[in-house]
Amino acid sequence: MQLFEQLLKRNKDYILSKEITRNYNVFLKKIVNSINKEKIIIISGMKYIWKTEVISDFIKKTKIEDRFFYFNKDLDNQNIIKNNINLENLLNIQVNYNKNTRYIILQNISHIEWIKDFLSKIHKENYKIIIIWNDIKIPNITEIEIKNVISENIKNDTLYWNIWNLSNLTTTKIKENYISLIKDSIILNKIVWLKLVKNVFLYNYMLTKIAEIDYFLTQRELHRIVEDNSSVALKTFMDYIEFSLQEKIIYKIELYDLKKEKVINNRNKYYFCDNGIKNSYWNFMLDKNKLIENLVFIQLNYNDFSIFWWLNWLFEFSFIAKKSDKTIYIHICKETEKSEIKKEINKLLKVPWENKRYLVLEDLENLWVKKTIYGNLEIVSAEELIKKI
Repeated sequence: MQLFEQLLKRNKDYILSKEITRNYNVFLKKIVNSINKEKIIIISGMKYIWKTEVISDFIKKTKIEDRFFYFNKDLDNQNIIKNNINLENLLNIQVNYNKNTRYIILQNISHIEWIKDFLSKIHKENYKIIIIWNDIKIPNITEIEIKNVISENIKNDTLYWNIWNLSNLTTTKIKENYISLIKDSIILNKIVWLKLVKNVFLYNYMLTKIAEIDYFLTQRELHRIVEDNSSVALKTFMDYIEFSLQEKIIYKIELYDLKKEKVINNRNKYYFCDNGIKNSYWNFMLDKNKLIENLVFIQLNYNDFSIFWWLNWLFEFSFIAKKSDKTIYIHICKETEKSEIKKEINKLLKVPWENKRYLVLEDLENLWVKKTIYGNLEIVSAEELIKKI
């Protein structure tokens, strides 16, 4: 009994002691609205992306400090909670101490045996349940993803990490080493251990290639690229992709054909949750245009746009972003010659719709760009675009 009580205290102290380092009101509003309407919701997001901080902030701002039960399997160092019965016993001890317990918050519980039985049982009782995980999709349950957000230091976020606070790290080398350690921790804990991936070298090689490729392709085409270096069965490769998507390390966007007005869902592009992770796969020497494009994706994703890579006749462009009745067209220009930039402008002007269009140039001054407005087409830097969307 004493071990259970100590575990309860350890979990409660942990969640309540979290320092709130950011403004999470965007996510808190979604959580409050959903949990008021529903009995159970899921909080998802990549490891190290503030999920625990958000829940700590939720507990404090909704003033439920004396009404919640929190259990995080990662804090169970003595492996006390092995199965659904153990977890039920822990909850019963909590309820015996505090009859007002109404909110059950569970984190990292995938490896508890018969966890679905426990969830099924408490779902029938008078509790509000918040599950923090990426691992199991429950049909008809609202999932709120805690997403990466770009800080005011856009130049830093282009190259490095924004998920974890680097402000106290003074040198570039220390930053790079720290980001690499965080990336390895994510792969070890969420892919190798949780998903039982045996060939971590192959898995990392796959993500290294995905970080480099900046065009859309089928999974079979991507598989052939990876297989040129290391033999891997298509099924295994597809599992590795799915694991990465599930853990929010990468995202997949589909191609939208403007001429046919349809989504082509067998050809995709992949983006990373964070530029620091993407850049670390290439020893922090990845082409800057690829990092800028990924950063624009992060901002669109944070703002809940539906995002597609797009094609107009033979011209390929970076993003169509749709939300409610708002649609914007974005192209990251990689050209440096004035004549080639003009061609990119003309391609965008040929798009028949009247929605806002942006051509992103990283260095407007040095490229001697004087005119930046062409009707509903605007030429902007990545920093300007991120502020606009």
